[in-house]
Amino acid sequence: MVSNEKLRAIGFRITAPDSTRKVSSRTLVDIESTLLEAIHDAPQDGRLASLIFTWLQVHGAYVNVERFAKLARSIEAPLVRGYAAFAAEHCGAKWSKLARRSKEPIYLYPQELTESAVRLKGANELLKKVNVIVPSDAIRIRERDVLTPQELAHINRQYRNRYLYGPSWRADIITAIESGAASPSEIMRVVGCSYEPAHRVFREYKLAREAA
Repeated sequence: MVSNEKLRAIGFRITAPDSTRKVSSRTLVDIESTLLEAIHDAPQDGRLASLIFTWLQVHGAYVNVERFAKLARSIEAPLVRGYAAFAAEHCGAKWSKLARRSKEPIYLYPQELTESAVRLKGANELLKKVNVIVPSDAIRIRERDVLTPQELAHINRQYRNRYLYGPSWRADIITAIESGAASPSEIMRVVGCSYEPAHRVFREYKLAREAA
């Protein structure tokens, strides 16, 4: 299960037994991998699913979607389609490539409970377009349940760099360098990018630092 501490580090307002532990601005928690962990766990936690949708509405424009897609393929996460369809609607077309319609129905919640609720209340029409079946009233969006962009930029270096450089590999490579990655090979391992951008940005960053 994804930890509450990791969720807080990417901007979820979580109240739990360990909620007294504050996330330091030095805490390094990866946005995409934590988001995918949460998506994996959400079928067992309806509140978590709504928190993910809320987070995407507020912060989804600053996800590195190419990196997210690469990580999603590696763990075979079909549930991503529903969240991607929502993000495409609220955060831009870059999410659309992950929101292709599934051949088989996908359930974000237990199938039997979902089908029973859908018979009574109908299905969420947006997610139904990609064959993700969710009761019409199951998703609760409350923006106060996540940090504001300013608050998240203050505690999460990766997110802050997305604002500076865009939600791109460059932003994540620079984050890795600032977090201690000392070579292009180490950057590749941490970020999951290819060697060319790791080597190029590493060289550019080093040159800029030496010139400062």
